[in-house]
Amino acid sequence: MRWRNMLTIMLLVVIVLPALSATAQGQVACSPDSGTVILLRIASAALRREKFYNLYLPPDWCHRADLPLLVMLHGWSGDYADWVNSGHIDEAADELILAGEIAPLIILMPDGDDSFYVPGPDGDYETYIVEELVNAVDEAFPTAATRETRYIGGLSMGGYGALYLGLRHPDRFSAIGAHSPAILQRRDDVPPWLYGNNWEFFSERDVITLITRDGWPEDMRLWVDIGSGDYLMRGVYDLFGALLTARVPDFQGHVWPGVHDWTYWSEHAPDYLRFFAGQ
Repeated sequence: MRWRNMLTIMLLVVIVLPALSATAQGQVACSPDSGTVILLRIASAALRREKFYNLYLPPDWCHRADLPLLVMLHGWSGDYADWVNSGHIDEAADELILAGEIAPLIILMPDGDDSFYVPGPDGDYETYIVEELVNAVDEAFPTAATRETRYIGGLSMGGYGALYLGLRHPDRFSAIGAHSPAILQRRDDVPPWLYGNNWEFFSERDVITLITRDGWPEDMRLWVDIGSGDYLMRGVYDLFGALLTARVPDFQGHVWPGVHDWTYWSEHAPDYLRFFAGQ
């Protein structure tokens, strides 16, 4: 089977994080009692440079097949390590999987810089995430590699990115999770490359416009949440308004106590995983 080609994995693996169990040189830990986080790198043609990314592999991953793949995007000024170091999503996944609450899954955590995950002056982050990274993981690890088993989520800037990439590529993803998403529609709030200097890309990249104009993709599940004290609340309420007329068949919207910080997101990481897993 393609995922048993450990040579491919050995070529991809750069670092096994220090917290992992010791493994033979060039191998990836595979324990029935805990998942594994590995740091990988990819030579990206879309970005014209090498990039690092984190990958969470569930307990006993090397003896499994057809695993779902969740892409989780970081926020502004973050990186590929945020969801592990601050969000502890690996710990939440271990606990839920070992308790039998969710099925095992792989979590891909890219480095999107401050790109908003759109094509920009530093490269085509859309192609980098949706094509290059997803394809690389599908080739090297035991993913099911189907739309039905592939999901995308993110926080703040990454929440916008999850909505944008999910709406733009409904053939690649079947569920979107937008956690405190940065829905920016005022010129003073928006980095110049997001909508273009003259906002020429606004209709292509504003997620509310995409929803109201094009409708909601068929069979696409959606989760949106935000803390009640979050400064991005206005944009999320605008998003909720657009969704009221979009006829989303499977939608959860939550406003919980909290603000725009990792205390909020790490507390709700188990909720996010349950949603993606269909629980």
